[in-house]
Amino acid sequence: MTLSSSFTLGSGRPTAWAHCQYLLAARRTTPQMWFMQQASELDGAIVETGQMQIDTLTIDWAHIERPELLLTVFLGTAKLPSNRQLDIEVNEITGDFELAEQAFKHIVKSVNFKDNQLLQAGAEIIAAIKSKGLGSFLENQNQQAFFLINDSRRRAVGFTMDVLIDSGGDAQSNIQGAGHLYIKGQPPFEQVASFQSGDNLDAFVYKSQTYSQVRRSRTEIILGEAGLMTVRKFAARTEEKDYYLSPTAIPGVFLDQLLRQILDSNKKEIVVDIIEADGKIAPTFVSRIESKKDAADDAAYVLKLELLDERGFSEQVYLNDQKQIYKKRLVQQQSTYFLESTNAENIAKEFPEHAEYVLQKSRMPK
Repeated sequence: MTLSSSFTLGSGRPTAWAHCQYLLAARRTTPQMWFMQQASELDGAIVETGQMQIDTLTIDWAHIERPELLLTVFLGTAKLPSNRQLDIEVNEITGDFELAEQAFKHIVKSVNFKDNQLLQAGAEIIAAIKSKGLGSFLENQNQQAFFLINDSRRRAVGFTMDVLIDSGGDAQSNIQGAGHLYIKGQPPFEQVASFQSGDNLDAFVYKSQTYSQVRRSRTEIILGEAGLMTVRKFAARTEEKDYYLSPTAIPGVFLDQLLRQILDSNKKEIVVDIIEADGKIAPTFVSRIESKKDAADDAAYVLKLELLDERGFSEQVYLNDQKQIYKKRLVQQQSTYFLESTNAENIAKEFPEHAEYVLQKSRMPK
């Protein structure tokens, strides 16, 4: 999440820029290593470093210069709870050192941080899931979920399919899953995913492929037991990034288990980081809806999920008295979609071009 601004003197072009970035997963490097990396990328030199204390936050900072280009850069970084991080950067391109310094110090002094107790509540829910073990949530070692996606006119426009299996074998890789999302349109969108992990989610491999007429990409997400998650994206060029996950992070394939654990707890509201198949980390506010009038039918439980990013996405989830999801209502900006629980045969009839794949996956051994 980034907040940026530019500084213009008189009626000319901007000569200075400031960027404040809130990172959902901390870098693996120390502040000093990050400063050195940034200086190397700029072909500049670190002139000065130090620390500033703002309330409960310690902000490490560095002043970098490249005189031949009249470039002055101030960098600041602060570690936050739940493995989050705040980065501040100010650039000035006319050699006006004082402007860059004053802007940087003013931004640092304006930082106002309050710890979010909902993140702690989310971490407790995730810890409970890991303590129980993912296999404990899978009845008969197999869980299948099929949903038809309908638009606001109740026309079928796509489907989702998720299968999770507890193989009962090696504890390091006994949980295996597959997912398929398809939305017809101009152009159609399709995403196929696979997942493999141990019972306690300390390590996992999450792979996905995305297809459309305008773009094809492949993503590989690997979490090692040291808590370092590597995201590799294979498209026109390969990109790789490393993250130290927060204790609130959980792959999106375990939405059912997350909601069931919330219902089993006394938590009414939490924030968790949903790791999506394409490598995005989406902070998500989850709340229980207690009013029956909001259920709109005989739902035993209703929960709402709101993505805390720019996509304007929210989801209302309806569960029966066995705490199984049977309906969802998705809202994204001006569009509304309804997901209705179904079976593989109905999806195959509605989308015959995917029938063989859907029916094959539905017959995974129990």
